[in-house]
Amino acid sequence: MIEINNMHKSFYKNEVLKGIGFHVKKGEVHVILGPSGSGKSTLLRCINFLEKPDKGRIHIDGLTVEVGKTNRKQITELRKRTAMVFQHYNLFRNKTSVENVMEGLITAQKMDKKEAYEKSVSYLEKVGLEDRLNYYPCQLSGGQQQRVGIARALALDPDVIMFDEPTSALDPELVGEVLDVMKSVARDGRTMIVVTHEIEFAREVASHVLFMDDGVIVEEGSPSEVIDHPQEDRTKQFLSRVTHDKLRMVQ
Repeated sequence: MIEINNMHKSFYKNEVLKGIGFHVKKGEVHVILGPSGSGKSTLLRCINFLEKPDKGRIHIDGLTVEVGKTNRKQITELRKRTAMVFQHYNLFRNKTSVENVMEGLITAQKMDKKEAYEKSVSYLEKVGLEDRLNYYPCQLSGGQQQRVGIARALALDPDVIMFDEPTSALDPELVGEVLDVMKSVARDGRTMIVVTHEIEFAREVASHVLFMDDGVIVEEGSPSEVIDHPQEDRTKQFLSRVTHDKLRMVQ
């Protein structure tokens, strides 16, 4: 359903992505692990051209976009097929929860306001925010804001939802509520690509795990293969460090 081939991206002389390639089948959850600076978030942003890749090809359910041969219509169509849940929520501060979800439906999908409102309410109910429809972001906790972001992505009915470290900006006690919603989204059969450091989430939910470092995929496979029985020394080192940091936070 989704295929990424030979993705390259540099910022000045810093090569961030060095020929990334992988494919995701419909309904699968691919979790991308790796240290900060490994290129994970840049990869997500290149998939929907929030960052323009230098080289590569993206294929999503019948649409093929080749870097260097794209036009505005192709990029618009690509973005219609993807939705992003951002690390820092990216909500409109002057709009309520329901208005934030409605915005993309009205502007991108040209849906009439009544239909957009009804659809937005239904997705806010799915993420447990039926009592926060008319709250502004400043009136919501970080976890609640992120759940609005997830509802906004779901309402667009994309082919794939990409999550860019959706819990990293949250206080530890709020992480669970967001992960619970993400697990529910996965159970509904949504195709997801998730960048995260939440190892237990990856172990429980992922169909496939990729470990990235220094702009390349070092190791990939099932959660059991990559998380529980890694083969590469760099993967082992990363998982050991993440586990140690988690234990220290609990103590």
